[in-house]
Amino acid sequence: MHIVRIQRFLLKSLVGYSAGVLALALAFIVLAHGMKAKAAGRPDGCDEACLKGVMDTYLDALSKHDPSLVPVAAHYRYTENGATIRLGEALWVTFNSYGKYRHDVYDPETGGVATYLSIIENHEMPYPDFLAIRLKVDNRKITEIETVVDRHAQGTENMPPKDPTWMEVMNRTEPESTRISREALKTAALGYLRAVAFHDGNLAPFAESCIRLENGTLSALGPHDNPPIPAIKSPPPANGNPAPPSFFVLGLGCGKQLDQKSYTFITGYEDAHFPIVDTKRQIVFATFDFMRRGNVESWTFEGRSVPYPEGMRYPNEILNTEIFKFVDGKITRVEAVFEGPQSYMRGTGWPGGTKAESRPIGK
Repeated sequence: MHIVRIQRFLLKSLVGYSAGVLALALAFIVLAHGMKAKAAGRPDGCDEACLKGVMDTYLDALSKHDPSLVPVAAHYRYTENGATIRLGEALWVTFNSYGKYRHDVYDPETGGVATYLSIIENHEMPYPDFLAIRLKVDNRKITEIETVVDRHAQGTENMPPKDPTWMEVMNRTEPESTRISREALKTAALGYLRAVAFHDGNLAPFAESCIRLENGTLSALGPHDNPPIPAIKSPPPANGNPAPPSFFVLGLGCGKQLDQKSYTFITGYEDAHFPIVDTKRQIVFATFDFMRRGNVESWTFEGRSVPYPEGMRYPNEILNTEIFKFVDGKITRVEAVFEGPQSYMRGTGWPGGTKAESRPIGK
């Protein structure tokens, strides 16, 4: 009798054990399947080559004026200069041809890719533009299309720079020992916006060698840097007086330039986004608005008052896209494509950006 009970106990134990093992095995199979499905759905399933291919497809479709060729997701959003419009309108109608400049940046971790391009717009009376495009890619489908067009941009003739070191530095992979984290890169890029808004170069980690190009114009140069493109020379006024100094005070770098307070017409920033971060190359692509209250009408140079251009002397803002390049954790190259002026505090047209931050009125 005892032997029979022992046998029944052992049988139940083995059955229970087998059921437990089976349940555990099934759980692992389900978990692995879920992880595989999740991995397949992550944007990082599309590497740099894949992201470039998606951008190539988009650009080919734009050149053919055929939005049906764009691999968009079931739900996507398209903006041009901050306005949500239907894909196939605006630049899709007036596009003429591509120029000789293209600069791509990638973020396989988030499925982001952006490019700066020189283009020709319209046909009967064509003119040059700079075009910034940002795409968000998920499962090889585009969910976000953000474009900024700087029209009648004479600076396109300067790009790409004749000095090859500009693109070499931009595209260079930085040593792992010198890299800073994704979040640190974003924080430092935000520091750049604050440094300009509060005219305080100590608010961002600027390198001594710091060059900035804005819409194909040289706007900052370090003390020992060679200009990658020609500097703009203001023509003398018709009255024969000397040409007014440019607020692009060159030869000081990006940080010390702000100490001259020549950028005080920028009174704040808002709606900052940092959708693309390349930790390998130490690059951040940002979109944001620089705000201009319009109450700062001049700056002081060598003891005399210099008026700002008219577009800086009324309330408006500039829709900016910027590429920041970091070396040894410091900002060393900045490239911008922006348009404006647009309505004051209109924003970028995309949700989730930072809140507005400005100097107090009168400061």
